[in-house]
Amino acid sequence: MPLYDFKCGEGHKFERFVPLSDFASPQRCECGAPSQRLVSAPAVISDVIEPRYGADGKLHDSLSSYRRSLMPEGNPRGERFFELGEDKLKTVEHKPDPKALRDDIRKSIAEVKQGRRVAPTTGVVQ
Repeated sequence: MPLYDFKCGEGHKFERFVPLSDFASPQRCECGAPSQRLVSAPAVISDVIEPRYGADGKLHDSLSSYRRSLMPEGNPRGERFFELGEDKLKTVEHKPDPKALRDDIRKSIAEVKQGRRVAPTTGVVQ
């Protein structure tokens, strides 16, 4: 049953499902005024996506085939995969403090000279 947009003489807009058998019958608004059918664009939902590789190793250009490859019966390994989304991870640049690095190196050198070995604590990613 199609969904149509209507507008009554009082200016109220509303939507209504109308069977095709009642297409020619006049529709009335809730306020009681007669209404006219409006011309509107249909909602189109596309299954087409940018080509991407699925879990089966093949290139997919439709969302349904890509999601099918994520299911156990859709890929050769028989595993269930989850779609996480299109969000990119934020990259955080680590800029070490030069003064803290210099102090850390001096402290480490002093401890090595004394016979102790301590790993640096700042500025070095381990």
